Amino acid sequence: MEQYYIATEEGQTEGPYSFASLETFYAEGKITQKSLVCIAGGQEWVQFWTILEQERKKEVQPCEEPKKQALERLMNEYDPIPKEQPKKELQKDIKPLEITVEGLFRIAGILALLAGVVLLFSTAKDRQPVLGFIYLLSGAFSCLGCFWCAKVIKLLSCTVDLLSVIAKRVYNSGNSTDKQ
Repeated sequence: MEQYYIATEEGQTEGPYSFASLETFYAEGKITQKSLVCIAGGQEWVQFWTILEQERKKEVQPCEEPKKQALERLMNEYDPIPKEQPKKELQKDIKPLEITVEGLFRIAGILALLAGVVLLFSTAKDRQPVLGFIYLLSGAFSCLGCFWCAKVIKLLSCTVDLLSVIAKRVYNSGNSTDKQ
């Protein structure tokens, strides 16, 4: 614990005192913000408000550190890449077929590609290979577009899940510190 000397108005020095004692003297009006204070073992005299500001900053910084640690812990807990699991556990996690927007985009992409292939073969009979090739390319690009949309929707869904977890944890940690 650091100790401080105080310069009195009469030109005398008093102390050493702890910072808590200086705060008490300040609260009682025995010293002011402009009172000169020197740390024990030091030679520089500064106004009390400088020491007061330094101590207040020290008090604020420890509060910020647990928030950073809590956020890092939260980010480590939410890992979008699943850990390696035994095959038996994976089979338990199999859900029944669900119809999702991304699934519909994938189905539409496959249908577009199949339509391109079918039109390619139907135009081959009429001896129009260029038109068939155009159908095939349009089907392939439509398929890629649909798969890309499905992937974007999946990533946005994961982002929303992550943000909701973070928001709940931040809200809950804010409420628990308010009660204390």
